[in-house]
Amino acid sequence: MYSFIVAATCLVGVILAQTPPSYTLAETNNTLGLKYGKVNVIAGEVLGYEVPSHEPQLRSSISLNGTYIAILVDTTANISSPIPADLLWFQQNVTFSSNGIASYDGSVAQVPYLAPSSVGHPYLALLYTQPPNFIIPSNFPYNDTFRLAFNVSRVSSDFQTPLLEANYFLLGSNCTYESTSKAGVYSSGTAGHYGPTATGSYHGPSGTGIYNGPAFTSGSGRTKASFPRFGARY
Repeated sequence: MYSFIVAATCLVGVILAQTPPSYTLAETNNTLGLKYGKVNVIAGEVLGYEVPSHEPQLRSSISLNGTYIAILVDTTANISSPIPADLLWFQQNVTFSSNGIASYDGSVAQVPYLAPSSVGHPYLALLYTQPPNFIIPSNFPYNDTFRLAFNVSRVSSDFQTPLLEANYFLLGSNCTYESTSKAGVYSSGTAGHYGPTATGSYHGPSGTGIYNGPAFTSGSGRTKASFPRFGARY
């Protein structure tokens, strides 16, 4: 039985490069190419709010000749919940061309792509091998109208499929800010928040500029995992 809505367990493990720090429900060092328009996502970078508004182009650097499942989750959508992740995309029947570009063979996604909308949250893209003769289980509860409490750790075990590649990004505001660390996974205490507008400068892989946007106020009494420092890209 495919039981996805179950109590999540806090796990401790090795931090790997292609998944968020302190996130152990899915781990891999293999990079899933993730491209939004002209932006090729570097694991852990901040993307401008409008960048991931449409489903990404997927690419693999390894030869993939089978059929695959791609998902995208907001890993901290409901941090007070035992299962905090929301499912933003579940695309089955993914195949790759000889040059590593993904296509979906006209298949309608079980869970259509929903643009990320929570500033500061880590969004994790994962690619799994799709089992032979795979069909969506009748008791699989996720669809266009239900996306809550998605247990990432159950994908491999319930579908009997290995995780192949991953990538992740943090969602920035329409304007960005300069910081030595970005929002991470918190254990307790009060949340940080975006408040009155502030002005300043930003820098990142795509260049430099100025912003006039929301200022971020840090939370208190929380354990924060630091993410690599990048300026937001647009």
